[in-house]
Amino acid sequence: MAFTPYFTHEFDAHIEEFGVGKTKKVWYRVVFMPQAFESQLPFDRYTRLRVDGEISDVPISNEIIPTGGGRRYLIVSPKVLKDAGVTLGDEVTVRFRVADQDHVDVPDALIRALKADDPAREAWDALTPGKKRALAYRVAGAKTQPTIERRVNEVLETLTG
Repeated sequence: MAFTPYFTHEFDAHIEEFGVGKTKKVWYRVVFMPQAFESQLPFDRYTRLRVDGEISDVPISNEIIPTGGGRRYLIVSPKVLKDAGVTLGDEVTVRFRVADQDHVDVPDALIRALKADDPAREAWDALTPGKKRALAYRVAGAKTQPTIERRVNEVLETLTG
């Protein structure tokens, strides 16, 4: 039986600063993907490719994003920078595999609410995975029960309203 590695792609890169937007008002710490991966990955089907992996042994669930200038990058979150003990300019090893492009982590409170509301569930089922992720992320970011409930109600209203 052949061994299949968990991560199918690997590269080394330096952490760089990259500005997005027409006026470059939002700056991120990123690693740029080597051009060699362009032909190995399904960018013909997915503009943004969701991946699971690690940066300097710190787990990530992220997406490879196009710059518009022919390059692609992964955002390195402040938490990953801290946990890996790296900063701007440091070289890191990136390992990843292509993730399920349709997967959505839905918070339990939102699952319960959708099960109880047929029109909202039908509207939810009609959404693209990206739109579902955006709504689920809004609920998942809530810290207190009142905020969770308020955001679930906002999602239900968005879906039906």
